[in-house]
Amino acid sequence: MENQVDKSKIRFNVLIVFVLFYIVGVVAFLTKTVLYFSVILFVLVLFYLFKNILTVKRAVIFYSVFAFAIFNCHLKIKNYDDLSQYLPTDAVLTGTVETIPTTNNTQKTKFYLKVDSGIFKDIAVDNINAKTIVTIYDTQANYSNIKIADRVEVKGKLRNPMVSKNPSQFDYSKYLKHHATFSTFYVNAGDWKIIGEPKSLSGKFLHKLNDKRMDILQHQSKYMYPNNLEVLGGIVFGDDAINPPDNIKNSFINSGLLHILAASGMNVSIIFGIWYFIGIRLRLNFRLNIIIGALLVVFYTLMTGMGPSVLRAALMIEFVLLGKLIDRQADNIALVFFVAFLMLLYSPAMICDVGFQLSFVVTFALMYFCPPVLEKIKNKFVNFIAGAMFIPFVAQLWASPIQMFYFNTYSTYSILANFVIVPFIMVISFLGFVSSILAMVPVYSFADIVCKSSAMVLNPVVSVLINISDFFAGLPYSLITTIHPNIFQIVVYYLILFCFGAILKNKKMTKKIFTVLGVLLLVFAISFIKLPQSNCEIIVFDVGNADSFLIKTPNKKYIMIDTAHGLLEGSNIAYSQADAIMNRYMKDRGIKRLNLLLLTHFDSDHSGGAVDVLKSVQVDKLILNKNNDYSKTSTALINFVNEKKINSEYAQNNQTVFNNNGLFLKTFVPDVISSNNDNDSSIVALLSYGDFDMLFMADGGVLSFDSIEKDLNKTDIEVLKSGHHGAKNTVNKMMLESIRPDAVVLSTGLNTYGHPHKETLKTVKDFGAKIFRTDLDNAIRIVATKHSYVLYKYDTDKRRFIKMYKTLNR
Repeated sequence: MENQVDKSKIRFNVLIVFVLFYIVGVVAFLTKTVLYFSVILFVLVLFYLFKNILTVKRAVIFYSVFAFAIFNCHLKIKNYDDLSQYLPTDAVLTGTVETIPTTNNTQKTKFYLKVDSGIFKDIAVDNINAKTIVTIYDTQANYSNIKIADRVEVKGKLRNPMVSKNPSQFDYSKYLKHHATFSTFYVNAGDWKIIGEPKSLSGKFLHKLNDKRMDILQHQSKYMYPNNLEVLGGIVFGDDAINPPDNIKNSFINSGLLHILAASGMNVSIIFGIWYFIGIRLRLNFRLNIIIGALLVVFYTLMTGMGPSVLRAALMIEFVLLGKLIDRQADNIALVFFVAFLMLLYSPAMICDVGFQLSFVVTFALMYFCPPVLEKIKNKFVNFIAGAMFIPFVAQLWASPIQMFYFNTYSTYSILANFVIVPFIMVISFLGFVSSILAMVPVYSFADIVCKSSAMVLNPVVSVLINISDFFAGLPYSLITTIHPNIFQIVVYYLILFCFGAILKNKKMTKKIFTVLGVLLLVFAISFIKLPQSNCEIIVFDVGNADSFLIKTPNKKYIMIDTAHGLLEGSNIAYSQADAIMNRYMKDRGIKRLNLLLLTHFDSDHSGGAVDVLKSVQVDKLILNKNNDYSKTSTALINFVNEKKINSEYAQNNQTVFNNNGLFLKTFVPDVISSNNDNDSSIVALLSYGDFDMLFMADGGVLSFDSIEKDLNKTDIEVLKSGHHGAKNTVNKMMLESIRPDAVVLSTGLNTYGHPHKETLKTVKDFGAKIFRTDLDNAIRIVATKHSYVLYKYDTDKRRFIKMYKTLNR
């Protein structure tokens, strides 16, 4: 018997290694490191062959699995589809709604559309095989009629997804690529219509399922309190059901309970577990109990839209139940790996989904860490309490690096909050789901009675849950902003946890494991040590036809000049550049304070994101332009500054506003009266560090420069940030001969103004200065010492800066 157990353990270990080789192949393909991993795995296989730990047959199989993973990725992961050749254009598309429409606000909805035909520039094209993500701007009353599997026709703009052109910026194009989507489609009210219901059997089933789900929520809405309904819908049916209001969502984010607002593997386990308990009490036949439980799991998974965590839990439970029905025992950890293999075999890109990563990492952790600890506790009550406390602790321990990597946050009280809510989640998940099933009975009065009865229990329980979340969210430091850990640090961290797990599982540990653990802890600590650098660094963010610059001094002080666009109420801007680009960059690097924020003027493309920046980091001093244009941008900013009592002052001409360790920043206020706009009145700034100088012209042009030239008193400026995104009359020959720049930087992007103007480009080129443009070079990084400087551009493929230009002091 013992020999049989050993053979089973070996088979399970072989399965785990098999899946690991496949996962490494997927990672190698996605990170473009196939050659690197090929060599490492080859050396590893040879080593284990030499040690007689691995047979030649298994070595060949494992390495073949690695190669197959790469081959499968080539087949499944593409860089284009049938719509790619038409980008960008206006078009009319016809297709099938592939996902449940989601709503972030009442003015728009979003869904994936499987496109089969279209009209491009009056040319009809059939037999299209592609997918796009459609955003419809319309009223909720109209777009709520769209359901999954509907046939729709949409007219609008087919566009390329946004590419990350800045460090730390979310790459929407890569995100969509991993969902086999390579375009976005924007539709206005009145430019869409439902042209038919689904014809396929699967489409009809999904359509009917969606109708039932919406009917249930409609019944529930009559008796559940508004906030309670959103929470119940998220827990029972997933985050596509009803979007909770911002105050609820922020509360659950800060308390570390956001995961319960989206149907997860935990819900699957609770639903099956409670049903199995009830089935036993009803003295159902064992196999019948298992079969009914399995069907409940399948039904619940379909109702939630089959997210990665729910699908993972459902597949695992179904395999376990199948083993129970045929009297076969499975190793839980091996089962986790096998389910991951099946999902990645179908869609290798799923490994990039944060839900997939969290689900499998946490599930593995619970099965690896918990049994060695909890199995030692024989008292059932003590075991339950210990499990309720230890399980959230382990989950948080393993999930934290992923949370920090993607969201730069750590939920301080998450472990305690998750422990407290366990009984409430059990009641909500099971009662909410069971009442939903009963409400599907096609008798309106019966469904109404069921929802009314369940609401009598669910309303107080959900209210308590919300109050618990509010309590933990209101505690000091409930959500800590963290730095962005790198991949090396995350790998070392998990190796450390794995060593601790090995110690828990084995009483007789050799000195080797402790030695390895000590080395890993030392390496992990050293990875956070950064060598001091006496450089000045300027980041020119790619914010389109706008301006934003971050300056790091040799003493790690930070200055920001302008903040690009923000998201103001009533604005047409779709998202906040300040939040998505600059604030994200600062969070990743642990920058929590700006020593100086300079806003050159109140145009929205220069100071629209100021409020968002001021909300995100502490600003010691804010310098403003005295020419207030009383726009929405300036009004919102001034009101916020006054409300928060932020230290602010108006810019003065020829004033040193920052002086630290040999680095100076001066402001100049042009004395120009313009009848057209205030561009030539925007503040000009001069950064000086040793022999290096950079002049920031904001939106000022030749008139501005002529006004400040005598005060500037500089005849040797290395880098000029051209005014007004390179518009006409922002530079001329006399200006360039006066300051003699090596390089001219243009912060510009897609616009209807003709920026940068061809005359500006010709003038700079004829002078002999190098031109660097954010629309072509992406974000630009300038690293300056006292005697030289280097310019880098951000490479969107390599996700890092690469050198473009270097010069020594003249």
